[in-house]
Amino acid sequence: MSFIIRQGRPEDRGAVFAMLREFMDYFAAIEPGEIATEAELAETAGLAFRPDPVCSLLIAERKGRPVGYLAYHFGVWNVYAALYVAGLFVTADARKLGIGKALMAEARRLAAARGATHVTWTVWRKNDPAFAFYRRLGAESYDDDLPMFLKIGEGEPR
Repeated sequence: MSFIIRQGRPEDRGAVFAMLREFMDYFAAIEPGEIATEAELAETAGLAFRPDPVCSLLIAERKGRPVGYLAYHFGVWNVYAALYVAGLFVTADARKLGIGKALMAEARRLAAARGATHVTWTVWRKNDPAFAFYRRLGAESYDDDLPMFLKIGEGEPR
């Protein structure tokens, strides 16, 4: 194996920021437009390294350089203990080496170690390569629910 999977460390923040920028460029190539600002990316790059982290981070390292990440947190999906994959990305120069598969395998291992019975995530409907990748892993889509969200600080419920 020409790479390792390890837990993220605070010194990875710059590399995570660069990978997030590349990830947003990848999305913009699918559908042009600004997906996240530089400030939002900088904040996201540090979410796992705050004093009160909101997620954990796996880093794929190749030749001493981070080339992929998987952000995750634990929670409940429907009635099941679950590991939520908040983000998965492998740099363009490191794709097709088994890194994404290894990151997902480590997520499954971490989930099982914590007693979770599911690993869950969302995929942008327009990201066909991601759908194909996840299907090759044996993942199933669940279309019965629609993701919903509330932006904090943008109005109160009516």
